[in-house]
Amino acid sequence: MKLDGRMYAEKVVIVDSRYSWYREGLRRISAGAGRILGQIAAEEDAGIYRAAVLGDKTGLEEEIREMYQRNGIAHLLAISGLHMSLIGMSVYRIFRRMGTGFGLAGGVGAVFVISYGIMAGGSASIVRASVMLLCGFGAAYLGRTYDLLSALGLACLLVLWDSPGLITQAGVQLSFGAIIGIGGLLPSCGKFFIRKGRGAVLQKCVWGSLCVQIITAPVIFYHYFQFPPYGVVLNLTVIPLMGYVVASGLAGILLGAVSLKAGIFVMGMGHYILAFYEYLCRFCQCLPGNNLILGRPEYWQIAGYYLVVAVIWLGMERAWFCRRFIAAAGFAAAAVLLLPLPVRGLEVTFLDVGQGDGICLRTNEYTILADGGSSDEKKLGEYCLEPFLKSEAVTRIDYAWVSHGDQDHISGLKYLLEAGRDIRISNLMLPASGREDEVYEPLCRLVEAHGGTVFWVSRGDCLELGELSIACIYPGKEARMADRNEQSTVLKVDYGQFHMLLTGDMSEEGEQDLLRDPVMRKVLQDTQVLKLAHHGSRFSSTAEWLEAVKPVWAVVSYGAGNRYGHPHGEVRERLSRADIRLWETAESGAIQLWTDGKTVRWETYAPSE
Repeated sequence: MKLDGRMYAEKVVIVDSRYSWYREGLRRISAGAGRILGQIAAEEDAGIYRAAVLGDKTGLEEEIREMYQRNGIAHLLAISGLHMSLIGMSVYRIFRRMGTGFGLAGGVGAVFVISYGIMAGGSASIVRASVMLLCGFGAAYLGRTYDLLSALGLACLLVLWDSPGLITQAGVQLSFGAIIGIGGLLPSCGKFFIRKGRGAVLQKCVWGSLCVQIITAPVIFYHYFQFPPYGVVLNLTVIPLMGYVVASGLAGILLGAVSLKAGIFVMGMGHYILAFYEYLCRFCQCLPGNNLILGRPEYWQIAGYYLVVAVIWLGMERAWFCRRFIAAAGFAAAAVLLLPLPVRGLEVTFLDVGQGDGICLRTNEYTILADGGSSDEKKLGEYCLEPFLKSEAVTRIDYAWVSHGDQDHISGLKYLLEAGRDIRISNLMLPASGREDEVYEPLCRLVEAHGGTVFWVSRGDCLELGELSIACIYPGKEARMADRNEQSTVLKVDYGQFHMLLTGDMSEEGEQDLLRDPVMRKVLQDTQVLKLAHHGSRFSSTAEWLEAVKPVWAVVSYGAGNRYGHPHGEVRERLSRADIRLWETAESGAIQLWTDGKTVRWETYAPSE
């Protein structure tokens, strides 16, 4: 996005008052149009009109945005080729019918297209649509043939020349991918699959939607981790009607500037179409399998998918196939390449949740979440925990362990229970030492309301999940701690010869209790990975504790620049003296380890120094 930095100031002094009258004029037109839409559009429609006509999504209701996205029609809320063509071609045709030449009509149309594009924000998709439309005007003026893919290539070069990094953005990939599907793959599929005669138009519409999905499916999976299967059919209905919505919005702005009643009258058609959209979306959400969580594919899966699609595409062009089902089977085989891969061994991810804890353990059969909260990331569940689980194609958490009830350990978990519709928690494991604490009551109610089960765990309780074993070794069932941190359950995780210790916010007192027990001392030995207690507080991870546990690696989860000074310098010094390698979420981002029970492999989201 060509941002080199940010500056914050207590005051601003204007040293140069010059500005572009052209851009300022467009800004005022956009602001005035937004005010008119707010007056003439129904309250529930105003945000959609501002987004779809003016490119302003600030007033769009989150419920509408999420509903459109879940049903695969979120592209209707963005300025696209439909808008640019509607405005540019309308102006172009008006001038052509007035008897003007191709040059003047195209020039005036270009002025309107460029001005509208700037007014709507000038995103990469807007630039792409504008360049392609201007190529069409230029082809008509020069008497040349307009080639869709050539125009797309020119638009791509211009967009990336200005800002190459845009190629990594989902919107850019989807915008260009959709045109490749329509202008490239569709003609080949049309010659192979679409039969002439009655129904040819409908067949072309269906295959047009399918071709767009074939080209953009890996992009959708990679960035959004989910796929709305009914979106293919839904788009066949909503896209043809969207032109009327945009037209009613533009007409409403023009007439509303003269008479609000006239503006309200022409908005009626768009209002009923948007109401129809909402009905369709809510209906599709009631259908089974309305949102498939498929996770983020690996790069080699995406490369393999496009390689298979390319071979089928070339095969249709060269007539390698004599039967349609061979090409159809090839597309189906390509789709299989994008399906989630099985987990081999044990995969443990220490999420970068800021000042808090969030640990996910996965085997091929089970998903376990140990804590999931933050005190500084207020929307942790929405922006970190749920997206991560979806990226791993997780739709069910078999066991969610809560070490104790502080918000920096349960806030994201609470979001999953309250607002998460795609991820269910089957069993909630709570510390028996805090059973009288009211903080756990809402969690219990939410889990039970969704058909889950609540267990109160203490020392001696153990889960055997195939090769994976998770045992609670502290505190005992009889313990009743007033200090919530002291309620923290300590979990011993065993997988083959791999052993890990998860300590919650246990303090030095808890460590000493464990060390005084000879049996527990033996259990603690041979631990390879230690999750540092209380985010690296100076009052935990004592020298005696580290000497007894003898970990090879330690992991600490904390927020950069936190006010507690975690992890404390004394803890770092103790780890250094004991020759223990420290992994830090604030430095490395999410930290992931994989083990087959014998060897351990580490990966980090961000490069670690």
